[in-house]
Formats: sequence, structure tokens, C-alpha cells
Amino acid sequence: MATKKSLRVLVGICVISACVLGAAMQAGAETLNYKFYTWSIKGERVPVGDVEGHTVGLVMRGAFYVFENGEVATTNH
Repeated sequence: MATKKSLRVLVGICVISACVLGAAMQAGAETLNYKFYTWSIKGERVPVGDVEGHTVGLVMRGAFYVFENGEVATTNH
């Protein structure tokens, strides 16, 4: 008898969970056009020890983006 009651409770929880999680609103993607301006903040070369003359270039860049709707965003990468 206890297993039937446990099974009913489990099925009930699953049904309620499916209703709650299945009713989530979907987020739509939005395409934004923008112009961006970028500059070099710092650059350096690091030698790699495998072969003579091999180096790895590391550059830090800053940028800001101006979107059509007037919003502005900045980034460092």
C-alpha cells in the first residue's frame, strides 16, 4: 500500500514540475546593428623555447560599441 501512495506522490510531483517548467517564457533573439572602435592597450612578444626564433604575441585591446538604438558598450579583450 505504501508503494502505491509513494508512486502517486512521485507522479504528482513530476506532473506539477512539468507544468511549472514547461510554461517558461521563451526569450527571443534580437539583432542589433553597431559600429565599433578599437585600440591597442598593450602588446608584447614572449619567446617559446621549442625552436629558435619562435615567439607568441600577446595583445590587450580596448573597444567600445555604439548600437543603432543609442546604447553604448565597452570591452577589454
